[in-house]
Parts: sequence; C-alpha cells; structure tokens
Amino acid sequence: MYGRPDHDAALEFVSGGGRLGALIRAHDWAATPLGPPQAWSQTLRTLVSVMLGSSQPMFIAWGPERTLLYNDAYAEILANKHPGALGRDFLEVWSEIRDDLVPIVEQAYAGEPVHMDDITLFMMRRGFREEAHFAFSYTPIRDETGAVAGILCPCIETTAQVMAERRQAAEKARQQRLFEQAPGFITVLTGPDHVFEFVNQAYARLFGDRDYVGRTVREVFPELEGQGFFEWLDQVYETGQRFVANHVPARLKASPEAPARELVLDFIYEPVIDETGIIGIFCEGHDVTETHLAQQALAREKERLEILNRIGSQLASELDLDTLVQAATDAGVALTGAQFGAFFYNVVNHQGESYMLYSLSGVAREAFSRFPMPRNTAVFHPTFAGEGMIRSDDILKDPRYGRNDPHYGMPKGHLPVRSYLAVPVISRSGEVLGGLFFGHERPGVFTDEHENLLAGIAGQAAIAIDNARLFRASQHEIAERTRAEEALRDLNQSLEARVAERTAERDRVWRNSRDLLVVIGADGIFRAVNPAWTEILGHAPGEVVGRSFLDFIWPEDAARSQGALDDAAASRDLTNFEDRYTHKDGTPRWISWRTSAEGGLVYAYGRDVTAERRQTETLRQTEEALRQAQKMEAVGQLTGGIAHDFNNLLTGIVGSLDLMQTRIAQGRTEAVERYAKAAMSSAQRAAALTHRLLAFARRQPLAPKAVDTNKLVVSMEDLLRRTLGEAIRIEFVTAGGLWLTRCDPHQLESAILNLAINARDAMPDGGRLTIETCNTHLDRAYAALHPGVRPGQYVCVAVTDTGTGMPPDVIERAFEPFFTTKPLGQGTGLGLSMIYGFAQQSEGHARIYSEVGRGTTVKIYLPRFNGAVEDEAGPAGLADAPRSEAGETVLVVEDEPVVRDLIVDVLKDLGYRALEAVDGPSGLKLLESSRRIDLLVTDVGLPGINGRQLADRAREQRPDLKILFITGYAENAAVASGFLAPGMEMITKPFAVEALAIRIREIIER
Repeated sequence: MYGRPDHDAALEFVSGGGRLGALIRAHDWAATPLGPPQAWSQTLRTLVSVMLGSSQPMFIAWGPERTLLYNDAYAEILANKHPGALGRDFLEVWSEIRDDLVPIVEQAYAGEPVHMDDITLFMMRRGFREEAHFAFSYTPIRDETGAVAGILCPCIETTAQVMAERRQAAEKARQQRLFEQAPGFITVLTGPDHVFEFVNQAYARLFGDRDYVGRTVREVFPELEGQGFFEWLDQVYETGQRFVANHVPARLKASPEAPARELVLDFIYEPVIDETGIIGIFCEGHDVTETHLAQQALAREKERLEILNRIGSQLASELDLDTLVQAATDAGVALTGAQFGAFFYNVVNHQGESYMLYSLSGVAREAFSRFPMPRNTAVFHPTFAGEGMIRSDDILKDPRYGRNDPHYGMPKGHLPVRSYLAVPVISRSGEVLGGLFFGHERPGVFTDEHENLLAGIAGQAAIAIDNARLFRASQHEIAERTRAEEALRDLNQSLEARVAERTAERDRVWRNSRDLLVVIGADGIFRAVNPAWTEILGHAPGEVVGRSFLDFIWPEDAARSQGALDDAAASRDLTNFEDRYTHKDGTPRWISWRTSAEGGLVYAYGRDVTAERRQTETLRQTEEALRQAQKMEAVGQLTGGIAHDFNNLLTGIVGSLDLMQTRIAQGRTEAVERYAKAAMSSAQRAAALTHRLLAFARRQPLAPKAVDTNKLVVSMEDLLRRTLGEAIRIEFVTAGGLWLTRCDPHQLESAILNLAINARDAMPDGGRLTIETCNTHLDRAYAALHPGVRPGQYVCVAVTDTGTGMPPDVIERAFEPFFTTKPLGQGTGLGLSMIYGFAQQSEGHARIYSEVGRGTTVKIYLPRFNGAVEDEAGPAGLADAPRSEAGETVLVVEDEPVVRDLIVDVLKDLGYRALEAVDGPSGLKLLESSRRIDLLVTDVGLPGINGRQLADRAREQRPDLKILFITGYAENAAVASGFLAPGMEMITKPFAVEALAIRIREIIER
C-alpha cells in the first residue's frame, strides 16, 4: 500500500531523518490511533519534520492516546525499547516510571508547559533497573481549533554528568575529612581572586573565626596588604609554580580596634589544576611562631656569648687606649640594640668640664660637631660620680633631666633620644675612669638584662684601661698586671656565678611548679618528673622515674595514650590532649597535656583538669534536667489543650450509657443499638486521642511507614477545628496525584498540630489557616544554599497563617531548641525544633517563610517514596473471633473489676476456662498450684507485686508459661526498653474485645 504515488507524496515531510525517518515511512500507521499519514494534520507533519531534522533527542506524544514518535537521538535513550516503542502509547512504553510521568503529561496536556533541569527516574531499558537523570521541556502543541493535540519534548540525558558530580562531591567530602584531621592549617582557594572554598578547624583556630567561605583572601585579611601574601598567591595562579615559604612573619589584626598579632608561618601554595588549567590554590602550613622565637632567642644568646668572648679576649690583650674604649662601645651597642653609644673618658679641664670624647658607635662623628659635652646634671652626674647605673625608659618624661630639655634635630646638637642607659667605668682603686652611654629613639628599649651585660663590659673595660695605663706608665710593673688578670678571672667567675644563679632559678621553677612537668623517652620510660606528682597523683618522684607511664595510666586510656606518646615523640606536638592517670589512692585524675620533642625525648607539661571535668559533667546533667522539665511542660500544655476534647467525648459515652439504661428499664429497646454505637464512637475517638498523646510523650522514635499525606491531613480536620476554635478558618488544599512519602505518621501529625497551635497563637483576633500539599523538586542550586539538603523529589506540607509574622532575626533562630518569643510560662521553645528534627530524621527539610504583619508559612519537605501504602485490615466482630478448641485455661490477674469481668466474660463466651485474681499475690497462689494454666493475662500495674514480677515468679514454677501483659502505656515504649522477654507479648488499653480474643488464640497456638 505504501508504493502508491499518493502515499509517497504524503510522506514527503519525513524524507531523510536518518534511521527513524526510514522506520516512520515504513510503519503501518493505519493500525495506530494516528491513522495513515495522509490524514495527519499539518501541525503534526511540521513537528515530525522538525524533530527528524534535529540532532537533539526529541519525541512527540500525539493525540489522547499519546502515540509516540521520536528521532534517532531519542532512540539511544530508549535503548532496547527501540524500535518497539514507535507508534505505542508513550506512558505504556515507560510503564515502570508511569507514576512519575503522569502528572507531568497531564499538566502539559492541560496546556501548561513543563520544564525541568533535573529529574531522577529509575528506568528499565537495558534489561535492568537503572537510575537516570534528564533535563527536558514538555511543550503543549495546539491544533487548528486551539485545543491541545499533543506534546513536543526536546530532552537531554544528564546521567553521566550527575554521576560524575556525585563522585566528585564524595571525593571532595573525603578530602575535606582528611584535611580536618591534618595537624597543620589547610585552606583551598578558587579563582583568580582567591575565594575561600574550604578551611579546616586548625586554620580557623589559628586565624580566628572570620566567615571565610565565599569571600576572597583580600576581603578576609585586609591587614595583609603589603606583606607579600597576595602577590605570592597571584604569582602561583599566573605561573602554575608552587611557592614554599619558611619562617615568614605575618602581622594580623582581627579588626581595626583589635591589637596586632605577630605570627611566623611555614607554608606552601600549591596550584590546583584540571583539564581547563589552573582553577585554584591549595595552601597547607604550620604556625612556627614559638619555634621561631626560640631560635631567635638562641641566636641572640649565641651572638651575645660570641660578643662577650670576643670583647673579653680583646680587652684582656689590648693596650691601645683608643682601640680599647672603641671596642667596649661597639660591644655595648651590639649587646643592647642601641641606635648609638659613646664612651666618655673623664678628662677634666680647668673649668671642671669633661671634654674628651674617646669613642662613638652607631653614629657619625660629624653629628656630634655641636654636641654639648656632658655636664654635671642630674642625668650625667651619677655616672661620672660613680654612683651607679642610670636607666630611663623615656628621658623626655624624666624629671632628672632638669632644665636641659632635649631637642630633636641637629640645630642644637641633640640626638633624638628617648631610651637612655649610662654605666660608670670604675677602676680597681675606685677611680671613675668615665662612662658608657647608650641611646635609642624609641622608649622602653633597655632591660635589666642589658644592665647586667653592660656591667660586665664596664668592668672588663675598667680593668683593660687600668692595664693600659699601667703598661704606659711602666712596662715593668708585672705584678700590677697580674692583679689585673686576677681581677679579670674574678669577673669571669662572677659571670659563671650568674649563669649558675639562672640555672638555680630554672630548678626552682621545676620544684615549685604546681603542674606536672615530665621528661619521658619514646619508649614510655619516665626520665624525670617534678615534685608536683606527689601533690596531684600521690606518687613521689622516686617512685615514678625509671618506670613506664603505662604503670600509672588509667587502663581504659592506655591504648589512646600510647598513640599520643608516639605522635609526641615524632614531633607532632600535643595540645590539650586529655587522659586519666591513677592516683595513689586508686581514683582517676584527668590530665591535660602539652608537649614538645627534642633529642629523642619528650618534654611535657600537664595540668590537672579533674575539677573542670566534674563541673562540665554537673552542667551537662543540669542541662539534661532542664530539657526534661521543659519537655514535661510541653506535654502538660498538650494534655491541657486536649482536656476539652476528652470532656466532650466522656459526655458522649456517659450520656449514651445513661440513655441505654433508661430505655432498657422502660422496656424501649428500639434505640439501644443507636446509643451503643454513639458510645463506642466516642470511646474510639478518646482512644485515638490517648494514643496521640502517648506518641507525643515517647522519647524513642516510632517506626516509619508509607504515608498518604493527603489522607493523613484530611483525617486531622476534626482535631484541628476543635483545637483552633471558631475564630480561625481552616482551609485544606490537597494536590491531585500526590506522591507517597515514608515517615512516622504520628510524628507528622504532631508536627502539623504544633504548627497549627503556633498559628493560632499568632492570630489572637482570628484569621485563616491553610494546610496545603504538593509535589515538588529541590534542585542542586537549592541544595547548595541549604547544607544537608539532597536534590530530588519531595512531598511538601505547607502550613500558612495570616498572623503577626516574624522578623528575619527571629526566623534565623526559630528552629533552635528552647528559643521562644512567647511570654514566660506560655511556650517551651521545643515545638519548631522538634519539627526540624523530625524532618531531618526523615531525610527531609523544613523551611520558614514569614513577613511581619503578613503571616507565616512553614514548609515540611519529605522525600518521595516509590512504594505502596499497606492495606489495613477491617475490624472483625466477636462472633468471628477464634474459639477454644481443647478447653484451655486462662488466668486473668487484674485489679480493676470492670476490666477483669469483661475479659473473663469474653473468655467464657469463647469456650475457655477462666480463672481470676484481683492482685499479684493471689494470682501467684494460683500459679503455684497444680492447676492447668495455658496462658497468664495480667495487668502490668498491680498492687502487691507488679505484672512483670508476677510473670518472673510464675516462670520459676512454669518455665514455658505464655504471658500476655495489659497496659495503659505505649506498647512501643515497653518493647524498646527491653520489658518483654521471649514468650511475652503486650496489648494496650483500650482494646476491642475481638482483638483480645484473636491475640489470646495466637499466643496459645504458638
């Protein structure tokens, strides 16, 4: 039939089109709802032509039967469903995802375009079920009448991209976990502006909490401008060459008002490169400030010792006076860091003025051309009089300077001096030979240590000057020189004495420290401990040295402490590492350690934090008690709110029973059944309220199940209307085709009830409450803005009021536990936090939208569930309940007469032999007898001994006895707490008699 000219002309619009063009031309369309191509509308022909000419995957679903046409690119998506899919119902082709597609197709056929950047589908197209992702647009196509005749869908499969992004995110998360465990500080920067993408905890601790992520380095650390760090980052990003820095100083200021903080850092800038080029920089480093300062101090000490040794040797052998005093001046400048120094030799002219300048250091002689010679002032006099050292931290503010105020600048010949230090040079005979004078333009430069050093230099200089003068006076006075050498030896001995004194001072610190000081080897053997061990742990140092730390560690901490010692010995210094040591009295003591390692030994400092630990535990217990009290307050408020409902329900029960008695007494039985049904209905509603209250009060989570959210929300209408009152209008807007979700239905009910009560409180003058359900999709962009949210399909429950609303600062804290804006005593602050926790435990999300004066919307997002709701069996009557088959005997122990008589009557009606007891002791007597008892039915709460104690005593005599407990509490709570042993079961009050009968039969037959 396709060989006719008129047929070929009808198919000109599918000329070309690759393999699918050929298949469409050869297909028997007359057997499909579309009919032969000659009957196709011009709109359909045009769409088919456009689709076949496109390299992008496209398909057309046409007509009410959604007949499928597609191009070659879409055939690759169909996989083994092609070519059988051509001409079939689009929804039948994708039957495994029909529930996902129906709402979308219906929306498009309704004339509303549908666009999705990412949808997740689980498809069968290669012989197995696989996860797939697509971006698509469903465009409604209208025919000549304006009605929607079909849909055109261009689409792109993004599965590979999504899976790659997922793997990349997992790898990134794994790397970040490793980075968090790294001992040094780590950050990852992206882009040419160096935007913070990640910082580990060590980075935040070292540089402070500065809100890093998403901001550039220049924004976070503006104070680093001009210190080289920005330029090094730019260099690494431009060249791709790593940058390694050792002992680089960094001057930080958290804010313009905060004091500056000096750090010294070792770090590396490593470029991060992918296939597109350089995309960022990885930075890792360590704070070496303490090491740097120690090295500087050691270098200064070494330099000073070298200067002292050099000047000592030079002064001991130098006989030229000019060279001698110059060497002493230079040594003083080097040791003190002074900007200049001078040595004045005390030559006095006939006017009584010192006039001879022997040496200068640090400043040119020309600068002193008009420098006034030292005069007999309060500053200079003590030095030339030999009275002692003069030190001034700020000579501008020193009253001893008298009328000779210093002048900065050369017009009057004064140097810019603020710090001032002068040392007299006195011979062995007590003659003042002159003085050493040192200055600096900054105040507070000179220290006690500088005074000690210059005292030694002055003493050596005095001896050397005496020796030089003696040498000049007579080279034959050897004895005098010998005495000078002895004086020099005395001086050296005095220096040794000062060194010994410093050593003794360190020893005093070791002895007097109130914290633990330790020297320990990598093998765990104590080399030395200070006396504080006796005060803190009760062990004398002699009992500790030479023994392993494992002899004193608390046993449970041994492995962890051994690992910490290994780290410390490997120069991975510990900071605030805590473990327990055993006191001599056998009790534990918590110790917080800091360590450093050198020469194969670990030097440790330990602080007793036992009291702090106890205080923390006490605080935790107090907070737990507070949380429990607040939870009980919340339960109290809920029960108070439901009290009104209980009174109404009890009125229905009591009133119906009264009327039943009256009518029976009157002999009028025609309405008794109606009153009985009314009483039963009220009782069932009371039971439902009781179970809801118990579900709210339980501490453990309930079992999740598939939930029809529309059905659950509508079922709460009566409860919500009674709770909110007549002043508030309630509207329900439920979505058609709503997906299922999987969660705890009781917790979802509690969440909706909490939100409704909050809305009522926000509308004191009345208003409108809207509860809405819908299907929604949270994309990757939304998830990126809300940590913890996974992209995907969700069922949304939105509760909206027209109340007072919330400002942004309240919205930000609304989900925090115990946060409330209600007056004292009117709110616990737990409601919204419980809702937020329920959403997270259900792998969902909660969000608040609010505007002051306009109202509030709280949305709960619960993940879509691709299963089915379990069918609930309908109620059975007592007449249908299974009966006793062999005359079994059941013992009923119940202290409530009405309940006991009810159970006994039911058992007798079903053919059981029934024994009864009013309390635990009387029931035990029957159990200890020789009578046949196949099942024990007992209340949990009994006078004398409780139901569980009765069951345990009974099993001593009857090990295989089967037991059914009756309780008014939540069954799940008892099961979760381990109350039931094997062979024991539980039923909760109130219960239907037919349910009791079925339960008894099931237990006996097991």
